Amino acid sequence: MSPSGKTQHAIRRSTRLPLEVPVLVTSLDPGQPFSERCNTTLVNAHGCGLIVPHALANGIPVRLEIVSAKRHTTARVSEVVPLGGDPETWLVGLELDVPGNFWGIEYAPSDWKVEERRIDESPSHAAEQTRVDQTPAAAAKPVRSHRWRLTDISAGACYLEEAAPFPAGTPVLLSIRVLDAECLLEGVVRVSHAQTGMGVEFTRAQGHDLRARVAELIGQLTESREVPRIFVGRKEGRKEGKDAAENPAPDPESPDPLLELIRSGPSLTVEEFLKALRAQRHAAE
Repeated sequence: MSPSGKTQHAIRRSTRLPLEVPVLVTSLDPGQPFSERCNTTLVNAHGCGLIVPHALANGIPVRLEIVSAKRHTTARVSEVVPLGGDPETWLVGLELDVPGNFWGIEYAPSDWKVEERRIDESPSHAAEQTRVDQTPAAAAKPVRSHRWRLTDISAGACYLEEAAPFPAGTPVLLSIRVLDAECLLEGVVRVSHAQTGMGVEFTRAQGHDLRARVAELIGQLTESREVPRIFVGRKEGRKEGKDAAENPAPDPESPDPLLELIRSGPSLTVEEFLKALRAQRHAAE
């Protein structure tokens, strides 16, 4: 079912990120009482999508709370789509009354910068491989605190250090910001190392040719030496087979050792992989 024009405007004014956030949604309409704990499926600066076990009426006001962060705001139901199933569920779109980074994402996409009032959070109101050096900044209490550190990038892949990486096979969306510019890349996690990091193969650049966009990003990182600000989220609705089809094999005349290593990563031990990665870094320096 196609969303209404109003919801298209409300939900897509800023970049949507596939992010699961446990929330408590409570009706503020005395005539339609309900309170449900559920998870978001998508979030942005203007609202979210979530799955609920009961149909809700369009337009009703709700209180939206991230209980773990002791943060709440108000919103309105902007769309309700039946999903079927047994038991039946509904996809609900909520539009925030006060647009902004309610979700607490530290390095949110650049188009999330909107005019916003401060939300009351007080408890009383319930082709070249390049190494990128980064020193993590102070945490800002995101919903799920990820400290992604980009250590290696090439035309076809990158390696990100993080203590709790996504599992291999996970489609992801990467937002990499440097020099006041944002690069949105889609990819698939090919190798994942607990307590260490993960290797991502790029599959698509939103709105750009993939190879050209990554080459531009590498140039920005190399020239500025600026610490890139990074967000990584699960990517919705893309299949592994489709990603692979959109991302052809590397050109034999322009080998990509990092991509080859990341693709072969699952067959290597963590020690073997990291040793090979360090050797590539030394060769690129």
